[in-house]
Amino acid sequence: MGRALEQSLVRLREFDAAQALSETPVSAQAERGKLVAEAGQALWMLVVQREATGLRDSRHIMRTYNVPGEVQRCMGLAPAPSKRGAT
Repeated sequence: MGRALEQSLVRLREFDAAQALSETPVSAQAERGKLVAEAGQALWMLVVQREATGLRDSRHIMRTYNVPGEVQRCMGLAPAPSKRGAT
């Protein structure tokens, strides 16, 4: 779970670094939101795994992985339902 969180945070940071070099188009905002949500889900899975083993304090995770506040705030939120198949 820790590696999954690391990988999702790397993807988010790489995206942010690439966007910092140019104007961020509106379409990129949606992609960034998806990356933040994915990182939030990975964070949630790690926190739940640790809590299941008795490690209740998640502050260590936030510091160790340098988790941005926006990712922390979306931790545990259910993903938006897919619009596939909707008519």
